[in-house]
Amino acid sequence: MVRGQTIVIPVECHYKRKQRVHGEPIAPTWVPMTSTIGAFDLLHFSLSIMTKSCTSHRSSSVYQQGEAGFLEARVEVPLHPSLTLYVDSCVATLKPDLLSRPRYKFISNHGCMMDSLLPDSSSRFLLRDQANRLCFSFKMFNFNQTSPEQMFISCHLRATLKQKSPSRHNKACFFHKPKFRWRSIEGDSALCECCNTDCSGLAGVKNHGHPETDETFEARRTAGPLHVVHQAYWTGELSVS
Repeated sequence: MVRGQTIVIPVECHYKRKQRVHGEPIAPTWVPMTSTIGAFDLLHFSLSIMTKSCTSHRSSSVYQQGEAGFLEARVEVPLHPSLTLYVDSCVATLKPDLLSRPRYKFISNHGCMMDSLLPDSSSRFLLRDQANRLCFSFKMFNFNQTSPEQMFISCHLRATLKQKSPSRHNKACFFHKPKFRWRSIEGDSALCECCNTDCSGLAGVKNHGHPETDETFEARRTAGPLHVVHQAYWTGELSVS
């Protein structure tokens, strides 16, 4: 057996990464889905006229004065964690321009159904069956009491991640006349206490007083025209669908 000299062969290994192997945990470099949505406008907000109790789309836009109209606000986006939709504010106008006059703001204060305070009003938020969908009723009226007219409903919509709990900034409240108090359709009704004053100074504050940092998505949508017929001009049946 022939024995040769010992040979040393150096071996050097390289990892296909720029970070050091030993050190702090590597932060992810992917772009969050919420940022992708904001960049490519993948969210789809809608405001639709519905039949009674928001069971289906309404084929007619004609209402009698005093009749309850139902509207559905919805947000949809493909391949995204579930979102919860809120109706921040709504205004009724004679033109599609929400800043036109005359105008009647019936939802304000970040989700307070102010029209529900009126003695003969049936306006309210309906209980949810889907987080990304919120329905409400609104009592139809005329700005001009002497002739029929058309009306547009413009709403500011807000969507948040579904797992986040309701707050005084993201809520749906109406005045419950039998108990003579504001009521939330979800969560603690104490969230609605600011409806009697001003909730704008509480924007971004949770019911426990901690600041909210959740990313939200917002949009304005308009439904109409709705044709509201004064009782003196009404020739059809009360329920038109």
